[in-house]
Amino acid sequence: MPISPLDDSGVPPKRRRLERVTAACDLCKTRKVKCDGTQPCAYCQRKKRADTCAFSTARLQTTRSAGNTSGNAPRVPAGHSPAHSGRERPTSEESVHLPRAIQQTGLEEPVPPPSGRDDHHEDTVVPLEARLLRDAQGKVIFVGDCAPLSFLQTVRHLIASEVDPDGFTIAISRDAIIEVARPTPSGERLTTLPPTVDPSEVHALVTEYLVVTTGLADLFEGGQMTADVSSWARSPSTVDPVKAATYRLVLAIGIQETDEARAEAWFKCARDDLLTNMCGSMTVATVQGFTLIALYMLRAFQPNGAYLYFSLAARTAYAIGLHRTEVNASFGASKHALRDRIWKTLRVVDMLISNILGRPPSASDVDCTVKYSAVEVSLLYHVLDSSVQIFMIIERVVVEVYSRKRISIRIAKYVSQQLRSWASKWLRTLIDATSQESQIDHGRDTVVGACQVLCSYYYCIMLLTRPFLIYDLYECLGASLKAHGTQAENDEKRKFSDAALEAAASFVETLQDVIAAGKMPLRMPLIVSWLFTTSLVLAVGVLGRSGLAYEESCKASIQCMEYFAEVDPHARQYALIVQSLIETTTKHVKERESRLRSARKQASSQMFGILPSDALGSEPAPEPVSMAPNHAMSAASMPQQQDMLNMIQGHEDWTMYDADFFALPWLNESDVGLQDFLQPGRQNLDGSSLADIPLFPMYDQMNSSFGDNTGL
Repeated sequence: MPISPLDDSGVPPKRRRLERVTAACDLCKTRKVKCDGTQPCAYCQRKKRADTCAFSTARLQTTRSAGNTSGNAPRVPAGHSPAHSGRERPTSEESVHLPRAIQQTGLEEPVPPPSGRDDHHEDTVVPLEARLLRDAQGKVIFVGDCAPLSFLQTVRHLIASEVDPDGFTIAISRDAIIEVARPTPSGERLTTLPPTVDPSEVHALVTEYLVVTTGLADLFEGGQMTADVSSWARSPSTVDPVKAATYRLVLAIGIQETDEARAEAWFKCARDDLLTNMCGSMTVATVQGFTLIALYMLRAFQPNGAYLYFSLAARTAYAIGLHRTEVNASFGASKHALRDRIWKTLRVVDMLISNILGRPPSASDVDCTVKYSAVEVSLLYHVLDSSVQIFMIIERVVVEVYSRKRISIRIAKYVSQQLRSWASKWLRTLIDATSQESQIDHGRDTVVGACQVLCSYYYCIMLLTRPFLIYDLYECLGASLKAHGTQAENDEKRKFSDAALEAAASFVETLQDVIAAGKMPLRMPLIVSWLFTTSLVLAVGVLGRSGLAYEESCKASIQCMEYFAEVDPHARQYALIVQSLIETTTKHVKERESRLRSARKQASSQMFGILPSDALGSEPAPEPVSMAPNHAMSAASMPQQQDMLNMIQGHEDWTMYDADFFALPWLNESDVGLQDFLQPGRQNLDGSSLADIPLFPMYDQMNSSFGDNTGL
């Protein structure tokens, strides 16, 4: 028997979808929310848009052609509910089209990858689009869960489903810039020789290179790089092509902000030389060269290209044994230290690119013997060591949380212990280097490098705690998720949620100090990417329990973004997105506070006779009230005052006649305990459930082993 979309009360009945619906309505597709497949669907009815709920046949066919649904699924008419179309479970032949991870879970139903929930089967084809964004050429590319752009999609879903479907402008938030198109095809050879290098400008360019790469890369001998590059500039023919390419890339990065045309010419020449000699020369210089290509392309706003070229550096490093410290030691003490630092550089750059795009890293520590805990003497080396150690913690968060789609208080506490250990070792030194009072005592490269490491530290905290933040925001917005944990566990979740906001505010304060000192370069891909996540956390955090407390921090983050937006199109786009988001969230919070205040006044009026301010402002001052029964009242005030009078007269004032003023006219056993009264069982008052939220579930089994929380 078909189910009516409305019950007798006019409210759409709750419906648990145990199987994937065949189609989603156009509005649910646009808003990226769950659709139950009926017409009108529950979401459209809840948003008062039942009359506009429609299923586009063309879009449905397009989605199927992409492989999101079974290829032989029958076409569903626009007015037909797919929930009762007699669908059968996929056969073994159909299961081969599912992702390998889904097949290995042994689940009977496909798991929606974007939502990241393995124990919920409710799904539509819409969330698959959340991780596919368009590059400069219009081609779709994959962006993983931990990427800042993926977090943007989660925020968009929250705003569209719980705040205002039209509040967050889709045009500026759907497909943020991924890759900036190059002026010429990347494979085109130079027809003219690159600009010659003036030896007199080598020192300045190498210094600028050190400023922008400190904390990210340490690829050369400490005090010899300037001398080596100057020697090559004076006699280019004396250096082999691969090493010359690395020197040319150093200069290209150093001049990238001031003379982009020369930088591009040097870059293309160096890239072509490295590709030409790639197979015939697998040396340390090859690793250095392709790593520098990746850094240059990151600063040229081309993370996809950087991801590709860096993989060549990683493969070459494995080929020559840079990941094994015993191999590095065979080259002598000086070369040993250099090769170890190059491997640390690879791990830092690798995790940076992987986190920006949300993709698996190109290198790993499975067979690595280089000691990341070893600390060298120079402060610049301190910056690299602290950077690689914080990125190892970031990698742990990505593996334990985002790869396994699991977050729990136990995992969060485990990682927080590692963060505390890191902070006890490095935090004071790095904060001193970036504070306004101490910046004059350090070089520009040290200040910028320390700032990059601190930003990575704060980003690691946000990466770990932002699932708790989103979970908390849904509860604050009325989703009223059914909690299975204790009050102590819920308090812990809120602590982690608050930590995300505090880390974001500290991030902005640190960055403001360095920008105000005039030491921050404009092309900083690490800081811009982490700053985008920071801004999103602050902007959406306004909706939570803290209210507008972090509004100023969010506005300051937008100002920092606009600083980089002078040359960075990513930062320009991010600033527009966050500006739109903070306007939407602050407007919602102010309206919510106004409604709450009106509701409180109305409740007080009903209980104690306090008139709301709007009623007091619109009515003339009342005349003295006579207690005579036949006293005439104004027509406006009589109903409310009469109700109050009836309420007072309807109950005898028993306290005036009782010898014990505090005695109650009922048995104490009838009262509910205070703890039970204040913490009742949570119910899904508005029909929301955890499956409606693009957030993997939180498992908080505090007494089970850490390894039990890793199953898919």
